[in-house]
Amino acid sequence: MFSRQYCMSKASLPHVENWKRSEKLLGWGITHCPKLECRTITDTFGKPLGWFLGTAVDQSGALIGNKLELPTEVGANDFWEIVEEEITFLAGRYIAFLITEKGKRAYFDPVMDLPLVFNAREEMVGTSPLMALTRELRTNDRIDHKLIMKDGGNYGMQQTCDPDVLRGLSNHYLDLESFALHRHWPSSDEAFESGAVDLNETAKQIVARLAQVTGALIKNYSCAMPLSGGNDSRTLVFSAKENINLAQLFSHKTNMITGLDCYVAKLLADELGQDLQIIDAVGHLKTGSVQRKDIRKLRRDFCRRTGYQKALSNAELVAADRIPDADLVLRGNILDMARANQWPRNVKFSIGHAISKLAIGGRPPVENLSYWGAEYQNWLGTLPPLARARTYDFAFIEHLLPNTLGGRLIGCSKATYVNPFNDRNLIKTCMMVDPKRRRSGELNKALHAAGGVPAVPFTSKIKRSTELKKKARELFE
Repeated sequence: MFSRQYCMSKASLPHVENWKRSEKLLGWGITHCPKLECRTITDTFGKPLGWFLGTAVDQSGALIGNKLELPTEVGANDFWEIVEEEITFLAGRYIAFLITEKGKRAYFDPVMDLPLVFNAREEMVGTSPLMALTRELRTNDRIDHKLIMKDGGNYGMQQTCDPDVLRGLSNHYLDLESFALHRHWPSSDEAFESGAVDLNETAKQIVARLAQVTGALIKNYSCAMPLSGGNDSRTLVFSAKENINLAQLFSHKTNMITGLDCYVAKLLADELGQDLQIIDAVGHLKTGSVQRKDIRKLRRDFCRRTGYQKALSNAELVAADRIPDADLVLRGNILDMARANQWPRNVKFSIGHAISKLAIGGRPPVENLSYWGAEYQNWLGTLPPLARARTYDFAFIEHLLPNTLGGRLIGCSKATYVNPFNDRNLIKTCMMVDPKRRRSGELNKALHAAGGVPAVPFTSKIKRSTELKKKARELFE
């Protein structure tokens, strides 16, 4: 049921069949699914300091191996500074739990792709709400999960389906003694506005780091990579072209538009000289090759794993259940930042626009500004002044993605989903490009040029062409 999840607690840990347990550290114990990698964190002398969950690549391009050795010891005056230097700029999907005499903290990846929710009352943390509770679920009056399930919308402002379980905030660490969150990135002196940015040079830097991260992952794990008809997947896949023969490429049809995506994906795969697996989820549903009881189980399991997020469509559930057999699925979702996807046309800050982009459910959208506005302003106050010029971008990585990308993909149990762009240096590099230039498509064009992406049309063009739409339909005939 709870594939690739974990629970950490000072009290008794849940018993989940076949899960692994680690020896307790200063009263804290952890249990996790064997498919979720767990390494010991040690100091320079080999003393255990905690656990590192997930998959990560360091700044030199090296994969974090069987253990994470920190070049410090607990008695050092600069212990926490060294910890943050070592962890903050890793790329991947991870959580670092530090359990020491000097303090107990949890540090997360930049967008909390590997989720953390916490229950201060029971001193528990876990991947999803049901992993952080020893009692039955109680309705959260602030965001009723029954309304989320019925009407859609996202959880937000750290709320989950239970009033005692809160979601962590990326770019903060969680103090496991007080259960308070403290921002550790960005620092107060980091600027996110710059003068004239050389887009070509910026794009080369981004593509080079993506190539480094994807290379480390593809060489050490079996990897699958989805291709579609938009910007992000082609940027990611072509950044990995030197090792793409080691990965499996796939695309899926869950509706008419994604059927067109499959056609574009096939063109891109042909340019790389690679096979493409096409998953026709719509076809599976039409032919009855998927039983209704199987879909009901997929939906029920998805909802429980995620803490009662609204389930994917039937076709999406079927597609997620039929992805290629791989350790990791490498996705490019966070690259949405390259087109300033959260910014309005005038690129000015408006609290109303900011709240609307979070798409919080549980009440009529017209009420969200008055209900959540003060909490949004409180969060905004945690951003250093120099970072507030990119408020929409920070809200994207700290509020929207943890509740959508990280919060929902744990509902899909067939693979671990990793975003190679999930790297604070890459995120900052992208943020420093003026939002107007990103919205105009300039940065994506530069990324495609830097990655050697061929001039294959986008799905938006396929939609406007009767001839191309016919060719796309022929894939499924």
